[in-house]
Amino acid sequence: MAKSIKNYEKKYTALEEIVKKLDDESLSMHELLKTYKEGLTLVKECSDLLQLVEEEVEQIIETVQVDTN
Repeated sequence: MAKSIKNYEKKYTALEEIVKKLDDESLSMHELLKTYKEGLTLVKECSDLLQLVEEEVEQIIETVQVDTN
């Protein structure tokens, strides 16, 4: 899970940089579209990583509940 969290943090940081870049009014339409596409890819990847972590947490909770019963 630690690797997933580090990957998420890296991707989230990259996404923050893309948001800043998209605010740059001097970018050409081509650059804007390319950057926007990169951002969408990162959003999907972050979402997938969060889903994996959520599933791991649910498994841990289930294991603890089974062990305590």
